[in-house]
This record gives sequence, structure tokens and C-alpha cells, in this order.
Amino acid sequence: MKISIAMATYNGAQYLAAQLHSFVDQTRKPDELIITDDCSTDDTETIVREFAKAAPFKVEFYRNEKNLGYCGNFNASLTKTTGDLIFLSDQDDVWFPKKIEHMVGVAERNPEALVVMNDAALTDGDLTEVGLTKLGQICSAGISLDGFVMGCCCGVRRELLDICIPIPAGIKGHDNWLVGLADGLNAKVIDTQVLQYYRRHESNESQFIANRTTKVTRADALIHSVKNLFQQDSATQTEAQLDQLQVFANAIHGVGLRAPERYCGQLVELESRFRQRIQKTKNRAAVREKWLLLRIVAAGGLLVRGGYRNSSGFKSVIRDILG
Repeated sequence: MKISIAMATYNGAQYLAAQLHSFVDQTRKPDELIITDDCSTDDTETIVREFAKAAPFKVEFYRNEKNLGYCGNFNASLTKTTGDLIFLSDQDDVWFPKKIEHMVGVAERNPEALVVMNDAALTDGDLTEVGLTKLGQICSAGISLDGFVMGCCCGVRRELLDICIPIPAGIKGHDNWLVGLADGLNAKVIDTQVLQYYRRHESNESQFIANRTTKVTRADALIHSVKNLFQQDSATQTEAQLDQLQVFANAIHGVGLRAPERYCGQLVELESRFRQRIQKTKNRAAVREKWLLLRIVAAGGLLVRGGYRNSSGFKSVIRDILG
């Protein structure tokens, strides 16, 4: 099995060397490392080219002609890989020595898996462990494992890339697309082994509660959700959500036109689920446009008809009633 690593860099000089050297320390070395750089203005390119001179595997470095953004940069890297199993890498994490060896074993034991994923230990910016893992945070917050889409924890089979790359225009996250598609095909396998550090620092902090470096609970997740009810522009958020759902539905349809026949039925079903979510989102948006009393009645009716199924339940009802 040929192993590739796809790395996307952008002004990563501060942390890049540690991640690169963790590739060299692997008990199962990659066959190639493909790095695409998104017009960095720091020493990223110099660091990579110096590393490539002594690396015990092939290193290819490409500098984008223009800034492609996070998703576009990963797309550029993935399209240049040639491996059978492709690991995605951020520029600021550090892999444990047995990551590749262990996950190759997971892939070999699960031949139908298109994406295999491992857990990651959360650290601060100095790579000091905080005693928490990404999967642990997701579970303690009561979040579905559907929410585990971290690209940096993924190994992706060539078979999936062949049908879903290039990443369709409009997709906001490369990992949302790759992992979401594998999930929809019931072809994602999560291994609970902690095989890397996931560095959290000021330039990568996100609003996803499971990325916090302090223990989260279901109560924390609920409070976080309630706060978002009042902090986010409902109309703008709905418009963005509808846009992504539409992009995904159309993109899945496109994948279905070129995918092997054994996936066609699942892809049709997956596209249908996205079309249903689009309609449900539109129905919820219509509820929020009504006057308060009518919103209460309409939200109740939508709840009875199953319009909040596969959403966050009563939190979604409250959100719609609040307008």
C-alpha cells in the first residue's frame, strides 16, 4: 500500500518543523509528502526545502500562484498525491511515531472504509498536553460522532478521492466534504487510539466547543447553544446553511454520475436526505418570518409533523420561536 501525506501550508514557519520531523520519526514512513503552499510570506518554503534535502522519502513542494484559501489549498495538495491511502496533515500538529503504521492496519482490517480516523490529544500552543482528547470532548459534550470530521485525523482511500476530487466549488471545508461523503456511504471508521497532538493556539481557535482545552459537559454544550441563539443573525445563518446544503446536494449528484455502480444507490439516498434537509430548513425559515404568536403555533405544528427530526430538537424549536 503506497502512503501519501497531503499537507497545506500558509505562514506556518512557527510550528512547521516539529510536524515535518514527526513524519521522519514514523515507524512506517510515508512514500511521498506533497505540500502546497498558499502564498506564504514567512520562511515556510525555506523550511520545507531544507527538510526535503535529507528526508528519507519523496517531498514535493508547490507554491500556489494565487491564494486559494484553506479548502482550495488542500484540494491542490490532494490532487497531486499518488498514494493508495492519503493522510491529511495540518502544519501545526505533531504525529506520534506509530500513527501511520497503526492507521494502515485499521485500513487493512476495514477494506470497505473510505476514511479512517484516529483520536488526537489536545494541547496548548507550546504542545503541552491538557489531559483531554478530541473524541473525549465530543462524547462528553453529547455531540454525535457525525461531528467528528477533523481532516488532520484522517486517512483517505484513493477510491474516494477518485470520485470526489476536485472538491466542488462552494464547499467551505475540505474535511466536511471528504468525511461527510464517507459518512453518507457508511464508509467511515473511527479508531479511538490517540495518535497525534492537536495544537490549539490563538490563530486556530474555533467556535466548535469540542476544540476547547478545558473539559466540556452536556451542560456546557447547552449553554453554548443557547448563547448562540442570541448572538447569531438568524436570517444570515439560515441563508449560509441553505447555500451549503444546496452545494452539497448538487455535488453529491455529480459524484453519483461518475462513482462505481456499487455506490450509486447510497449516493441517491444521500442526495435525497440533503434535499429533505433543504426543504426542512426552508420550512423553519418560514416559521421565523411570522409574528410571535403565529411562530409558536407554526413551530408546534412543524414539530408534530417531524420538521425538527435530525436537528437539535427543542433547542431548534426555541430558536425558531425567538425568530
